[in-house]
Amino acid sequence: MIGRAILLAVLLLTAPAAAQLLDRGTGPLQIDADNGIEWRRDEQLYIATGNAKARRGAVTVAADRLVARYREVPGGTTDVFQVEAIGRVVVTTATERIDGQRAIYNVDQELLVVTGNNLRLVTATDVVTARDSLEWWDGRKVAVARGDAVAERQDRRIAADVLDATIIEDPQTRQTRISRVNGFGNLRVSTRTEFAAGERGTYNLDTNMATILGSVRLSQNRNQAGGDCAEVNMTNGNAVLRAGQACGRGFGTGPVRMLITPSEGVPPPGSAPVGGRRP
Repeated sequence: MIGRAILLAVLLLTAPAAAQLLDRGTGPLQIDADNGIEWRRDEQLYIATGNAKARRGAVTVAADRLVARYREVPGGTTDVFQVEAIGRVVVTTATERIDGQRAIYNVDQELLVVTGNNLRLVTATDVVTARDSLEWWDGRKVAVARGDAVAERQDRRIAADVLDATIIEDPQTRQTRISRVNGFGNLRVSTRTEFAAGERGTYNLDTNMATILGSVRLSQNRNQAGGDCAEVNMTNGNAVLRAGQACGRGFGTGPVRMLITPSEGVPPPGSAPVGGRRP
């Protein structure tokens, strides 16, 4: 085992190369661990165990165990290329939080992959959950949720087998939010009054417009419609539904379908009123 101060000095030399996720803000990279910190020089790694935390600026990575792998570079310094967090993982910034059981951050790819139970990414306005994994591509500012993936904001919800969400930062408030979500496989987009489903599509949360492709189903109250592709305004329910070649290559010639169901207790136009004759 080595002293905490020695490990901190070594990591300070490599911190500027640790890509953007661990580089929001300035200042030293501080490592704390209740049980101890180990430096395995033959294996070229550092291990911090017991309520381990790595902090730099507004970013904190916390877990039961942290493992940093490094490589030697010319000039006699080292370069951390992978950080692994194991057990009760929580990654927090000034505006986001990611929860899971295990996380691996690939410095070269600027990619954080979180796995385990109860996977969750939270921004100031949105929550993203997944069953299999959560990925954060730092350079592109894209989160990918895999397996029963769901993104929610108040009464708006998009779900699919896989979701990739583009996250932007408001220059005024410095708060982050999801701007656009692409869904692949069993896509469902819903608000309090609208529902759209299909094989894949895109939901723009800034404009509240959804583009749905493949086996499209639309529902509003008791009315239903279907086709091969659709553009839906999830605010007012206005939609353009198409079929066949109008949707592009690879689509068949099936018709657009619509089922209009009168509301209960309200007779359709032209019908006799309940208990009497037409006027």
